Amino acid sequence: MVTIVVPAVWTSRGRTRFEGTAGPLDALIRDFAARHPELAQRLLDADGVPLGYLTLCVDDDMIPRNQRAATTVPPGAVVTIIAPMAGG
Repeated sequence: MVTIVVPAVWTSRGRTRFEGTAGPLDALIRDFAARHPELAQRLLDADGVPLGYLTLCVDDDMIPRNQRAATTVPPGAVVTIIAPMAGG
């Protein structure tokens, strides 16, 4: 299993930790969105592709957008999803 961490403001009860399945990072995000449809619009575009503007980290490593398709998440890893922040 993999631990998936999302921003607390994404869930109604502030739950941040979920379980996922090890494997390709993009597939993990799509599978997670399918199992948690209330979060799908925050994770996937209209074509079901993981949103490029999210920051995705596997354990302590930020995965660059151009490397996500080639990234495999091993069992026991922690995938952290960081939403973009606006500022001025």
